[in-house]
Amino acid sequence: MHVESHSRRELVAAMFSGDFIAGGIDPGVLSRVHAGEHTEWLTALDRSGMFDKQTLAELAEQWRRDPRVLLDALLTDADDVTVRRCLAGWSALDRKPPRTQLG
Repeated sequence: MHVESHSRRELVAAMFSGDFIAGGIDPGVLSRVHAGEHTEWLTALDRSGMFDKQTLAELAEQWRRDPRVLLDALLTDADDVTVRRCLAGWSALDRKPPRTQLG
């Protein structure tokens, strides 16, 4: 199934937004999304059977280029206070120097 871009965002939001904000935003999860570690989200989409391989590859590339696209979908069901807190955390991550690997 090929899902149009606008519908993709809505489906991603429907699948993940409630769980993402339940009990508050986990800083570790926020950090992983910011860093481009999207495997858990892509795996869940793949397992849902709602997205074909091409669509998953397109989402992976879009999120790699701009992880904020995934974040925005994850925050779809969040209240204004949660959104502001999450965006403040995101901004703090933007200001951190990138992690480098030792060795």
